[in-house]
Amino acid sequence: MKRKLLLVELNEFNKDLLKLGAKKFKLKSIKRLLSMDLSMTKSENNKEHHGLDPWVQWVSIHTGNPLSKHNIKHLGDVENLEIKQIWEELGDNNLSSGIWGAMNAALKDTKCSCFFLPDPWTFSETAIPKKLNNFLSLPRYYAKNYISPSKKSLLLSFMNLIKFIISDLNFLYASKEIFYSIKIVLFNGLNNTILFSLFDLISHKIFLKYKKKYDPNLSIIFLNCLAHAQHESWQRDRINNDMKITLKIVDKILNNIFNEIDSKEALIVLNALGQKNVEGEEYCIYRQINPKKFLNSMNIKFSRLEQCMTNESHVFFKKEDNMKDAYKTLKNAKIRNKYLFHVEYKKDSLGLFYQLNCTFKINEEDTFIIKGQSFKFYKYFSLLCERTGSHVPHGELFFKNISLAETLYNHNLYDFILNYFLNK
Repeated sequence: MKRKLLLVELNEFNKDLLKLGAKKFKLKSIKRLLSMDLSMTKSENNKEHHGLDPWVQWVSIHTGNPLSKHNIKHLGDVENLEIKQIWEELGDNNLSSGIWGAMNAALKDTKCSCFFLPDPWTFSETAIPKKLNNFLSLPRYYAKNYISPSKKSLLLSFMNLIKFIISDLNFLYASKEIFYSIKIVLFNGLNNTILFSLFDLISHKIFLKYKKKYDPNLSIIFLNCLAHAQHESWQRDRINNDMKITLKIVDKILNNIFNEIDSKEALIVLNALGQKNVEGEEYCIYRQINPKKFLNSMNIKFSRLEQCMTNESHVFFKKEDNMKDAYKTLKNAKIRNKYLFHVEYKKDSLGLFYQLNCTFKINEEDTFIIKGQSFKFYKYFSLLCERTGSHVPHGELFFKNISLAETLYNHNLYDFILNYFLNK
């Protein structure tokens, strides 16, 4: 009998929030999830922005190694990964895979790959089959540029999406989800929390279509909507409307997954790391409004820039002198006598990684200093949110039709998956 495993990467979910939402809104599929066998996971890292981040922890799970061994610290660095990911290892054993949106993941030379859709931020990766790049185009552009999007670029990306829908997606197949999305927008408006939830709703239907078509041994789907909602819309004393919509969408996604997988197929739903509520603690996250304009305004000469998920970017140079000058400029930038950025040289390329280094509340009149000059902070940066959820190293893992330990380091899940497939 063909062995199959579906890995649902429901990023950073908080189990208590799922319980509360399931009870309050009678969400049957979340209740079903919560009734499954449960393992507790933990990470070797314990500080957010220093390893306790999803772009690190998912690499740990995919490679079976903690950060101290795989050394992938940033989103977009996975092209430098020297350890095989689980789908590569299975491919070497003639076992097929279908990967959908896995964070900070790379296809590399994977054998028996049925389909591969990279996350929107990993700029080194493209999708297979190639037509999936038309679907990827809009989320990839918007996820990096939603503070100051170009109307022309948005339109081009949207046209690519329409091209994909016409050529590859039967409208009737996803009609329920499409009409539900229209209804949500008409009655609630549209913000990023709702938008990202609706994206996961449509995206998972396309994933299920590809999974059914190719029937891989290992299937992985990454869902980020709940993690985003917890970060931005998680109130201590009530479930607000945005969180309600997100929880209902997660329930719909789980319902479709439960209905479409084989009864004997192994299923794992995990978060890699968790979140705790920090509403009211003034944990502020800022984002560059337009990083290219910012660097140009600071007279930094660069050739290419790739903005990442939150408050960080990779910037590349043609000349080493320009890179070193940029490093010195960004490294010494200060606000309130504190360093504004964390800056690193990139390995194996003329490039830098830099990240905003402040989480305290910045006032409207505050300025930062670069090369002795003062600049208004909010001319170049925007308050993304006052975080309502922050990362914790402990997570949960629900499963069926597979044997797992009651507690484990998250990266050790890799060994259990290999054992499931290779030791029959």
